[in-house]
Order: sequence, then structure tokens, then C-alpha cells
Amino acid sequence: MITCPVCEKKSYLIWRERQFSVYRCRNCSLSFVYPFPDKSTTLYNEEYFRRWYIRYYSERRTYITKLFSIFEKYIPPKGKLLDVGCGVGILLDVAKEKGYEIYGQDVSPFAVNYCREKGYKVFDKPLPQLNLPEASFDIITILDVIAHLKDPVSYIEACRKLLKPGGYLIIKTPYHPPYLFLLARFLSFTGKSRVLLHIPAQLFHFNKKSVKILVSNRFYLLATTKIDDFAASLHFRELFYILLKYIENDKGILILCKNNE
Repeated sequence: MITCPVCEKKSYLIWRERQFSVYRCRNCSLSFVYPFPDKSTTLYNEEYFRRWYIRYYSERRTYITKLFSIFEKYIPPKGKLLDVGCGVGILLDVAKEKGYEIYGQDVSPFAVNYCREKGYKVFDKPLPQLNLPEASFDIITILDVIAHLKDPVSYIEACRKLLKPGGYLIIKTPYHPPYLFLLARFLSFTGKSRVLLHIPAQLFHFNKKSVKILVSNRFYLLATTKIDDFAASLHFRELFYILLKYIENDKGILILCKNNE
């Protein structure tokens, strides 16, 4: 029996292609890859960041600035901010400009070195392994990261410990509607339907219910909303991907929480 990594309830198979399979939880509707690919973390190398982030730095910074305008409705105007999975430091750039004391975390050697060359303090171990004092930060951001982690629960637990009482956790993750998996099943004979689901890079496919369950026992939930994701058309110009825009595959889920300890 395959159980859900978040709520530990029974799950069932919804898609399979070659060595990859996706299961969906009967309780929280979380969809997840099982078993996890062996080398998913090696995808985030220099080529990945230069192709998808540095190349579109200006566009991504504009997008992050708009996101930050949403954050600012909830978070304090100053404080210590940790960006988990900071990549090339685009959010750190925006937060620094706004006056926050910034820190980053990433496991990609290229991303860590890139941010350190900017002069930023960046931790290079997985968040649960960081030997940092508890209650160290006022704000922790995790943008487009939890879907790529093999153990997102451990990261959320680590955030709870690292946040000060009353501190804020901000999560953003892609949203893939259920019918996208139906389309992927229909196209599985092509051997390329996993591209629709961003597999093997994306391990978890959260919805509002499953991401609420992920945080509800650890944080006070302030807001949950669907938002526009970063423009997919900047990456993919083929008709196949343009069509995805019209099936709500360019949406994300934004979660804002407060540490209730």
C-alpha cells in the first residue's frame, strides 16, 4: 500500500509512464511521484539556472516584486528574512532593496556560490540539517520549492523551529489541476507526457487542501489563494505549451502563515 507523505492516508495510482508513476491521496488529494527519482537534485546545475533564471532575470524580478507587494500586506516592514531554495537570489535582491536583513539557503553549489558572490549569507545544507539557533528569523519564504523536495514535511517542521514566535512563513507552489493528469494519461503512449507534469523535477503536486494540511498543525493560516505563475511563454513557445495556459497550468498556490508558538 502506498501512503501519502503528508497525511499518511491511502493513495491510488493515477498515471504511469516508463519508470515514473504518480499516486493521489484519497484524503487530501495530494499527487506525488513514487518512487522518487534517484537523481532529481542533480537537475539544478549551472545550466539550469542560467537557462531558466539568469536569462530571464529582469522578468522574474518584476514577477517577484509583484509577489512581494502581496507579502507586505501581512509581514512586518523590517526583520530577518530567510529564503529557502534561494536559487540565484532574485527574491533576496528584492528583499534587500526593501530593507530586510536577508539570508538564503540552497543545496545547489552553483546557486550558493552565485549568491555568495553577491555578498549574501547563504547556507549550503538542507534546511533540516542547518545548525542554527531556534527562533532566528522573522520571515521565511519557500517559493516553488516544496514540490521538489523529497521530504517537504521536514522542511515545514524546520521552518517552525527557525521562526520566531509570531513569525511568518510564505509558501508558493505550482498548481496542476486534476484534468491535467487525465490529459497526461491520454498522452502517456507518446513517452513524453511526463513533461506536462514537470517530472522528474516536480515530485509533489499540491492543491489548496493538501497544502493546508501540510501547514495546519504547525502554523496559523492567514491566507490561501491561487495566483498567476511566472509566464510559461517565456520558456516554452511551442503550441503544445501555449495550450497549457488555457487549462490553468500556469497557476500557483500562495500560502501565508503565522507561527503560532
